[in-house]
Amino acid sequence: MKLKSLLFILGLIPTALSAHWVNVGNADYNWGPFLVYSIDLATENGEYKENQLPVMLSFKYEKPVEGKNFAISLIKEMEFLKADKAKTDLWLKDMQAIFPDFSPNAILRYIALPDKGYFILNDSVLDHEFEPEFSQMLINIWLSPQSNFVKLQPQLLGKEKGKVSSEEFKTQPEIDPMGEDEASPQLPPNFPLNAIESE
Repeated sequence: MKLKSLLFILGLIPTALSAHWVNVGNADYNWGPFLVYSIDLATENGEYKENQLPVMLSFKYEKPVEGKNFAISLIKEMEFLKADKAKTDLWLKDMQAIFPDFSPNAILRYIALPDKGYFILNDSVLDHEFEPEFSQMLINIWLSPQSNFVKLQPQLLGKEKGKVSSEEFKTQPEIDPMGEDEASPQLPPNFPLNAIESE
């Protein structure tokens, strides 16, 4: 991994972990009879006002979704909202470069900060930083008065109760319980024991 990428990811982790996110609301996105994903909106105070930052949008997939197609669908919505075509072309390439295919129960988050934004898939930061204009356009897809998703807004904004519990948007790393044999720290193989003794 390039040093620049590593520094980028390490710089984002404290921001993501230290923020205190409070659910505002959530809604289901259906395509015909199929539930494709649920979307959750969270802020630091559990309320949302226009142009408020920071904001976190979370998508919990119920069906397999190709990452490249999801990126295309986001760009189409941004273009519907009159985003600049030259910028959406670049954003599409950026998203398609970092999005894997999403499996059921995967959770993709977008954290929009005043100076940058980034995606997190489950517990992994995706290696690209987006500009504030991208963040605003992404938020507008669901929260703009001109959005194609106006029907979802009462639930996303907490004015109507969503069908999904906000608990479902929390990810827990899959860690096996530690046994007694594993409770003591282990030295790596070939560790020079005489280095400890000489100290």
